Amino acid sequence: MTFRAQKALPVVYKGVKLDCGYRLDILAENTVVVEVKALETIAPVHEAQMITYLRLGGWRIGLLLNFHVAVLKRGIRRLVLGFEEGNPPDLTRQGRQRCRQAEPDPVRETGSELQGNADTNRVSHAVLAAALEVQRHLGPGLLASAYESCLCHELALRKLSFERRVQVPLVYRGQALQQAMHVPLLVAGCVVVAPKAVAELLPVHKADLLSQLRLGGWPQGLLLNFNTCALGDGLCRLLNDRLPQW
Repeated sequence: MTFRAQKALPVVYKGVKLDCGYRLDILAENTVVVEVKALETIAPVHEAQMITYLRLGGWRIGLLLNFHVAVLKRGIRRLVLGFEEGNPPDLTRQGRQRCRQAEPDPVRETGSELQGNADTNRVSHAVLAAALEVQRHLGPGLLASAYESCLCHELALRKLSFERRVQVPLVYRGQALQQAMHVPLLVAGCVVVAPKAVAELLPVHKADLLSQLRLGGWPQGLLLNFNTCALGDGLCRLLNDRLPQW
């Protein structure tokens, strides 16, 4: 049997290969993706990782092998792209097309609700337009890191400045701590963007983003959940309540 170990897997977005750091444990016969684990249990994120690999590489079958079990057959999870019993999202071409047809424009939908500084609002609009473009190209069902890399590429195409993995020092009673908070994406120095790929946005996601805004002194933040057909359903915009908005 032929196989390749630690095969690099780029994300191709608009004809450009983006390195997200994805590597397959094993690709057998150029057909079956095999991921080897040694965990207490297989979590949904591991299945999402496999679905991402299958979609990006154009393969249909994946095996999650968890060796941290008494009997190996209890640690085997077989995923087939598009097979309903495996509970993957609808990732066929027709399914993605239906998502695009149903996708509202979050820029237009939230335009009447925006509050805050006008310049910052324009940046938020631009980020939302870029995120909508990414959603239309990729559809739901990938890992958050894939959406983040493609969003950064789209922002660069639109000539929007951004920084990734921005460190924010933690301060307690006027003293800076050794640990720091990491902001995933800061656009134009004023809007913090947190790309997600989750079943639903939770209060903890909003609390985390609000903490980043307060500690960094930035006026606005965007939670973008790409694991939806309609990006507007996965959108949450927050304002820094410690700053004046006008």
